[in-house]
Amino acid sequence: MFWLTLILVLLHLTRGNSPCFGRSLGISPCRTQFFKQESFTLYCGADECIMTNSKSVSCSQKRHECNIGLVRDYHSGTYWCDSNSGERGEVVNITVTGGSLILESPVHPVPEGSPVTLRCLSHKSSNQLGVTPINQSCTFSRDGRLIGLGLTGEMSFAAVNRSHEGLYTCTFSDDESPGSWLAVRATSFPPTPAPAPPPHPSSSPPIGLCWTAPPPDGSSGRGRMLLEKKTQRS
Repeated sequence: MFWLTLILVLLHLTRGNSPCFGRSLGISPCRTQFFKQESFTLYCGADECIMTNSKSVSCSQKRHECNIGLVRDYHSGTYWCDSNSGERGEVVNITVTGGSLILESPVHPVPEGSPVTLRCLSHKSSNQLGVTPINQSCTFSRDGRLIGLGLTGEMSFAAVNRSHEGLYTCTFSDDESPGSWLAVRATSFPPTPAPAPPPHPSSSPPIGLCWTAPPPDGSSGRGRMLLEKKTQRS
């Protein structure tokens, strides 16, 4: 039993560390909720800049990747990609919690008819494997209403439609995860931008996490990351 559990956990961690991409911003691991002390990496295109309204954000950036390590509460916020032409990509709300549960759900809007699985994940400070699946019975709620029981810590929908859209949480041993927004994109009409999830509370103006190359005259030995306060584009 121990080895079976270990194999399942390792398979989960391997899958979860793969980046996922939407119409713009990519993120790895592929989820929007993180425990304190975790890390995640954001990705944008070659002509784009990673933007956020999160406070006091800094990152170790390599070209168009931004790695944020040992996350804290202040890393919670909205992240997106801005192109050089002024186009704004889909936003992703990231939540950092000091609790014991998080909910793994699709980062980006999913097309109608797609299968979706929600997973309740736990974190134990003494567990060297870090984030692990519950693998036990837990309950799932949408918009504050109980919708079902997941016998193995998961709830699956064979084919989602717009009625599945909402704010989901999972509960285990009287602990509840933060809410995670599931967005469903209609496929019967020409693609249109999906409605943005509820904005993450923040009073900070947008910040650009933009990488600049070393000057051509060689006066600086390395590039630098600029944290630029930018005004919202209409």
